[in-house]
Amino acid sequence: MPFASRGGFLAQPAAASGGRRTGAASTNASLTWNANSGSTTSTTAAKYGSSSYYSSTATTEIYTQNNPAIMNYGTGDFTIEWYHYIPQLSGHGASSDFCSNNIYQGFGWRLARRYNNSGLNTGTGAKYINCFARGFADLEYWDISTGTSGPSSWQTNTWYYCVFQRKSGNMAFWLDGVLKNRAANSGSYSADTFNFVSSNASSVINLGTADGGNGCVIYIDEMCWSNTWRYDDTGDITTLPSAAFTVDEYTSQLMHMEGADGGTTFTNDQG
Repeated sequence: MPFASRGGFLAQPAAASGGRRTGAASTNASLTWNANSGSTTSTTAAKYGSSSYYSSTATTEIYTQNNPAIMNYGTGDFTIEWYHYIPQLSGHGASSDFCSNNIYQGFGWRLARRYNNSGLNTGTGAKYINCFARGFADLEYWDISTGTSGPSSWQTNTWYYCVFQRKSGNMAFWLDGVLKNRAANSGSYSADTFNFVSSNASSVINLGTADGGNGCVIYIDEMCWSNTWRYDDTGDITTLPSAAFTVDEYTSQLMHMEGADGGTTFTNDQG
């Protein structure tokens, strides 16, 4: 299951007004991902193309080979974009963990206010997304009901477009283009300046959980990691992407999640 990976931080020209900053077409090297039992490509729901990645239980995930570089952020800029679809508000882990660089103080996030608090199982109370330093501290959380518009809580059977970004020491989150308000889980640490630890020879990246458990029952499509910022962070994203992403010079990894229904092979766009 090859995937692409590139490291480093690039010069930062101005973003297109209200939209996504793109660079020259490029290519990615391969990076192997593995699927555990219950993790498949599914044609039941797809944002673009014919399928998405389906994590069917709170313990199902796909995960990288050892020593991936795509989330080696340190204190630098980055963007992570994806679409997700929640089929039910039950069966999730209490933390509703979504993804992490599974190493102490690696970057990760969950669909909850903090660890084991206000995750997707809480129904109308499920209205948060949180970022954390793995095994160390919950950092900021965002209330998805805030901003110029938005749902009162996470809803089922809806595709959401999500963006995490750190640009020049400012961590931001958008839901369907709306910049959300954030609050601190830990007064001592902020994602703005946190030095997220890079992977080592034995670490992996988990998607669907943070460490093999406590995760989400969820469909995920068009997962794109970038090694710099993509959006002006002073307001809403007024021009949303309208097609599948393509690999450019800022892309660290791009997963279209295409495959046969029930498939366990995940291939990436290498440009």
